[in-house]
Amino acid sequence: MLIEIWERLRGYDKWVQTEARIDSAEAIRKALGKRFRNAGTGRVSADLLVWKDQRGKTHYGALVRHDTSPLYQLLENETIAIRYNPKRPDRYYCRALWLSWAAFIAKTTLITAAAVGFIVWRVWMIVARRGF
Repeated sequence: MLIEIWERLRGYDKWVQTEARIDSAEAIRKALGKRFRNAGTGRVSADLLVWKDQRGKTHYGALVRHDTSPLYQLLENETIAIRYNPKRPDRYYCRALWLSWAAFIAKTTLITAAAVGFIVWRVWMIVARRGF
C-alpha cells in the first residue's frame, strides 16, 4: 500500500507506537494563557493530544481535525494510536489524521480545479461565439 511506502520513506515505521489521549482545547487555553487563539471553528476542531514516552515523561501535541474527518467525532479522554519520534518525543505521527487531511486536500484541489476548468471553458465559449 502507498501509505506504508510513505511511512517507510519518512522513517515513521521506526518510531515508537503508543496510545495518545485526547484532551480538550480548554487545556490548551490554560497552558498558553494570553497567547491562546481559538483554532476551532465550525469546520475545524482543535484539541490537545497527551502521551507518555518510554521513560514515562508526558508529551503534548495539537490535534487539528476538519469536520469531514472520521477523527472529528472523537471526544475528550478517548485514545488514538500514534507514533512518536524516540529522539524527539514531542514529534508525533498519526496515520488516520494524515490520511484524513490528505483526502481533504485532494478533494479541495479537485473541486477547485473543476471550478477553474468550468470558468475557463465558459470564457472560451463566449470568446469563440463572438469571434475575437
